[in-house]
This record gives sequence, C-alpha cells and structure tokens, in this order.
Amino acid sequence: MKILISAYACLPNRTRDEGFGWYCSSELAKLGYEIWVLTASFNKAKIEATLTDSPIQNLHFVYVEHPVWFNNLMYHVFGRDSSNYHYLVWQYYAYKVALQLDQEQNFDLIHHITIASLPCGSWLWRLQKPLIFGPAGGGQVASPVFKKYFLKEWRLEGIRTFITEKLLPLALPLRTTMKRTNLLLAANSDTIHLGRRLGAQRIELFLDTHLSEDYFCEEPPNRTISQELRLLWVGRLYPRKALLLALEALSKVNPSIPFKLTILGSGPQDCYVSSWTKELNIEDKVEHIHQVSWEEVRNNYLKSDVLLFTSMRDTFGSQLMEAMAQALPIICLNHQGARDFVPNNAGIKIPIKNPTETVTALAEAVEYMYENPEERLAMGISGYNFAKSQTWKQVALKISTYYDEIMMPIKPFTSKKVQHSQFEPTV
Repeated sequence: MKILISAYACLPNRTRDEGFGWYCSSELAKLGYEIWVLTASFNKAKIEATLTDSPIQNLHFVYVEHPVWFNNLMYHVFGRDSSNYHYLVWQYYAYKVALQLDQEQNFDLIHHITIASLPCGSWLWRLQKPLIFGPAGGGQVASPVFKKYFLKEWRLEGIRTFITEKLLPLALPLRTTMKRTNLLLAANSDTIHLGRRLGAQRIELFLDTHLSEDYFCEEPPNRTISQELRLLWVGRLYPRKALLLALEALSKVNPSIPFKLTILGSGPQDCYVSSWTKELNIEDKVEHIHQVSWEEVRNNYLKSDVLLFTSMRDTFGSQLMEAMAQALPIICLNHQGARDFVPNNAGIKIPIKNPTETVTALAEAVEYMYENPEERLAMGISGYNFAKSQTWKQVALKISTYYDEIMMPIKPFTSKKVQHSQFEPTV
C-alpha cells in the first residue's frame, strides 16, 4: 500500500510534532507500507544524515520549500513569530508537489500528520483519495475565569477563544476538509467537539504524544523517599502555561510541609518569576533553571517526586508522558488532553472551577503527596505502565489498523453519524 504523509514538522530524535512526523513515518515503513513524506526543506540535513547512517526501506522524503522572496517577506513582517504563517502557505506548495507526485505514484491513502492543528486544515483532500487527519488538537480553549494568569496577554487569548468557538465552525474550507476526511484522529475531547461541529463523519480519540522504546528503563526507576518534597515544573514560560497558578498554590501549602520547586524552562514570563516568588514569600523554595538539554530534563524527572502541570490550554503536554515514563506521579488540571489520557491512578487531577478553589485544591494535592509517599510511588508505577504502552512502534501498529480498515474493499463509509470514543485512549 502506498501512503502519502504530510509532515511539515519531522525530525529524528525529537518529541512533540517533529518526533511524531519522523517516528510515525519510519515505523510505518518498517511495517511494510511504502511511505512518501512531504516535509519542510529545513528538515532535510538532519533527515538525510540519519538515513545515511541507518537507511529505512520503503521510506521516501520529498522536501518542499517556499520561494526565497516569501521567506524574506515573512521574516521582515512577522520576525521570529512567522512560523504559523509559514506553515499555512507551505501547505499550498506541498499540495502542488503532492498533485504531481500522485500522478506518478498513484497513492492509496493520504495521511496529514503534522502540523495537525484542526484550525489549520489541510489542502490534501483535493487529491480525491482516502484521507486521515491527525492526531490533531486545536479545539481546546482557556477558561476566561482564569484570565488573570494571562496578564496583559488575555486579550489575544480571548480573541483566539472567540475564533475557535464562534468563527471556525463557520469556516467553509475547514468544513470541506472535515467532510472529505475519512477519519479524524482527535488528540482531546475538546477537539472531538470542534470536529463534530465542523461536520467530521468519523472521529477517534487518539493521543498525540509518544516516546521511543529506548527512553524507558527496563524497570520503573527506584525512587527514594526524601524528607523534602521535590516538585518539578517543566515548560516554556508562556502565559497559557500558568506558572503563576502553580506558585500561588504553593504559597498556600501548609508551612510545616517542606518542599522545593524546580522550574525548567524560559519564555516571555521569565522577568516575572523572581518578583512572583518574593510577593508570595516562597523565593527560598523555588529554583528557576532557564536553559536545559532534553537529557537534563530527563535527569530532573528522575530526581523529583512529583510533576506539577498547570497549563490552561494544551493539546496534551509532552511533559506528562515524559514524566510518566520515568515513574513520576503527576498533579495536573483535569481538563483537555490531561483529563482524557492521564490515568486516574497516575496522579491527582484538579477540577477547573475558579481560581480560589483550584489554588486550594492544588495546595491540598501537594500536601497529600507529601503525606502519602507510598501511594505517590504507586502512582508513579501506574503512570510508567501506561507510558510503556505508548511507544512509537505501538502507535504505528494502531494507525496501520486504520489504514487497512479504510482500504478494505467494502462499501465506502457514508454514515452521517459521528463515531468517537468517550475519553479513552485508542492507542
């Protein structure tokens, strides 16, 4: 079977979108499918170097680039924030390449993998071949009740929410894409809801974050129980990540409980961290490390007792999977991808109601983790077992079942009824 994959983001030895593009394509090729991948030209050097060292049979890459004048225009107009516009226009050029390539190869099926954000849609339905889109996010929005954590950025976040909830369901190009899509893989239940409003005929809940087998230890890491609760917060310091929410909660923790929070990451809110910790009187309990390698992040998972994840808007959160892979229990908000995929016995999920109640619940969760070290370790084991079931090889096997099902020589799928799973991982 010949498969054409669109993977704008595609790099070896990465996580997130880049990792999904690479590992999914390569593992599917190893299963015997003939895989052709459309990807951005700036990925070429690393991809070709990897394939030179370790060739993969049945895997072909086609590098699509913009005209030089367009790249220069995007940089001068939008600067470093031009990536989204770059991707949207790249899709048009990728479609033109795909049209010619399909005439040569006559693909059986098209799979739009990255960047699979539902609002960005896909041009590839125009090839008139069976199409799978995703796993895609994009349906999740931040609750306006928590707008204070966005500071001056809430205006932009509010506009994004309005577009997602009010305008996107009316967008004809997106509605056409969904109606021409044989299967939408939605990365959280919020995106399932948006997909239904856009007219998708079949939807499956499908996790968008996975890891390679060599990321795991053969057995769950042994954790020692220390006198001080070692908390870890990982991520870019964007407003939607809500670091301030985590800090506020820690300021409410019982003073008799010793803890230390390590923050790994930098971003637009770097300049606030020091003043926040001083105002909340927890500066002696917080360490902020700005730039760290992926290996250093992994080591911090091993040295910590709990991951604190407070994002107000995220498809899922690769930190969650990485932490579970190291048997690290989790405290997170009970919404979006975290609600759908983090096992209930792998941590504590905090209800999203209002800032006062959520801050209190987060603080109580920290206290519970400190007071129940044996249960904390058991949560870590549960998370580890779940993460072990989410390797790239396993996700490729699951996707291959969709390929084979869609290409079965039976009457084409025509039902108008939306099919989707209810908050259970399909991988």
